[in-house]
Amino acid sequence: YGEECRSKMYPPSGPTFKGNIPTYVINLDLPPSKRWDDLMRDKKTELKTVVQNIKDIANTFFPSGKVVDIVDNKIAHLTATLPYPFNEELQGIANSSGIPLG
Repeated sequence: YGEECRSKMYPPSGPTFKGNIPTYVINLDLPPSKRWDDLMRDKKTELKTVVQNIKDIANTFFPSGKVVDIVDNKIAHLTATLPYPFNEELQGIANSSGIPLG
């Protein structure tokens, strides 16, 4: 890590401080599949990085890649079993980010 643990450092500063965290408003009046579009437009790269890190960890334990393949391609249809509006929100996030629904 680039910094050692510090105390009494609020507001944040230091060599790794990148600025204030933005605020997003999720408009629940929009269709569920569109609610997360603005956030995904701004944070798509970061979300892809998180998902890739999770895949890398899974592949460390199951190096064949089969687990990631199953999640990405074979069980994505399970999101349809989630109650409305969560199923449509997840589909919208996948569409906006380009990340597989699984």
